Amino acid sequence: MTISSVGDDVHHMLEHIRYLSVSVGGRGSCTAAERQAAQYAVDQMEAMGVQDAHLEFYQGSPSTYRPYMLAFGAAFLGSLVAWLGERRAGLALAALLNILGLVGMLAETDFAPNWMRLLLPRATSQNAVGVIPAAMQPRRRVVLCAHVDSHRTPIFYSTPTWRRFFQLLVSTAYLNMAVGGAFFAVGALLGVTWVRWLGLIIALVQLCAVLLCLHADFTPFSPGANDNASGVGVILEIARRLVRQPLDHTEVWLAFTGCEETGASGMSAFLDSHAKSLGDEAVYIILDEAGLGVLQYLTDDGLVIKRPTHPLALELARRVEAGLPGVKVIARGGIAYTDAAVATKRKLIALSLGCLPEAQPGQTSHWHQLSDTIDTIDPRALGDAMTYTWHLLRQADQ
Repeated sequence: MTISSVGDDVHHMLEHIRYLSVSVGGRGSCTAAERQAAQYAVDQMEAMGVQDAHLEFYQGSPSTYRPYMLAFGAAFLGSLVAWLGERRAGLALAALLNILGLVGMLAETDFAPNWMRLLLPRATSQNAVGVIPAAMQPRRRVVLCAHVDSHRTPIFYSTPTWRRFFQLLVSTAYLNMAVGGAFFAVGALLGVTWVRWLGLIIALVQLCAVLLCLHADFTPFSPGANDNASGVGVILEIARRLVRQPLDHTEVWLAFTGCEETGASGMSAFLDSHAKSLGDEAVYIILDEAGLGVLQYLTDDGLVIKRPTHPLALELARRVEAGLPGVKVIARGGIAYTDAAVATKRKLIALSLGCLPEAQPGQTSHWHQLSDTIDTIDPRALGDAMTYTWHLLRQADQ
C-alpha cells in the first residue's frame, strides 16, 4: 500500500466514524450504546470476510470516577475523624483511612485489584474479536486493537487551564493522602494531637477532588469521533485490505475493546482469555485517537506509574518511521494511559499509536469533550495512521 493509495480508503474510515459518533453517539462503558458499537464492529468484520468474528463478554466498570470518589472520600472522612473526641484513636483511624485511600488510588491507576472494586458494582461489557489468517504457515501473531467506548465530558477537560488545574488538584490530593497518613500516624503514636489541625487543610483539598469526581459522573458522554471512533475506523479499513492481501506468515487478530475509558478492563479481559495462546512474541498495536494532528507512538504508558514501551515494539516503530519519510511521526511519553499500558505491564510487546494536534493557536484534540465530533476529523491524519500501521504489519511479517 502506497501513501497516495490510502486516499481511496479514507471515505470508508469516515463512514465508520460517522456511524459510531453520530448514529450511535456517546458510548459509555457498559452501556447499550457501547454494545451497539461493538456489534457494529462484528457486523463489519463478518461482511469483510474476517474469520470467527464474535463478541466476548466480561464484567467491567461503568465509571472511571467512582473508585476515585471512594479513595478521596475515605481520606476525607479520615481527615475529619481526626477531630473525634478520643483524639489518639481518632488520629489512628484518620491515618488508616488516608493510607487506605492512597493505596486504593495507586492500585486503581495501575489496573490492579483493590478494595474499592469490592464495593462498586460491575456491569456487562464486551470486546469484538476476529481473526485474519496468514497466507501461508503462520510464524507470528499481531493484534490490532482500538476501544469503542467514549468518555464523559466533565468541566475539567473543557480547557487547557481546567485540565492543568485538575491535574494539580489530583496530584495535591494524592500527596495529601500520603502526608495525612504519615502525620496522623505519628500523632497517634506520640500523642501529638495538634497535627489534627492539618486535617482541616487536607480535608478541604480532598473534598474538592470528591466533588469534581461526583460532577464528572453526571456529565454526558462524548460523541468520541477522534477518541476513539477514529482508531476503530482505521483498523476496520486495514482489516478490509488484509482480507484481500493477507500477510505471508503473520496471523492478525482484531480486538475492539470496551471499558478502556474506565480502566482498560476490556483489554485486560482480552489478555486473560488469549495472551497465553497468542504467545509472548505476539505484537500488540493499539490505535487510540488517530483522526486529528500529527502521528505519534508512545515511549511509555500509564496514568501514574509510567512503564517504558517494550524495546522490540520501539525498534519496530523506529524502523518503519525511517522507511516512511512522507509520514511525519514523533515519539513521546504518554499523557494518561491507553490499552497498551495493560499489555506493557504484563511485559508484552505493545505499541500505542495515535495523533496529537501540534502546539498552534486554535488547535485542540477535543479530548473528552462534546466537541469531539466528526467535523473535527482530519482525513490526512487518518491516512497517516493507516499507512504507518500497514507498514508496521509488513515489517512485523518480515
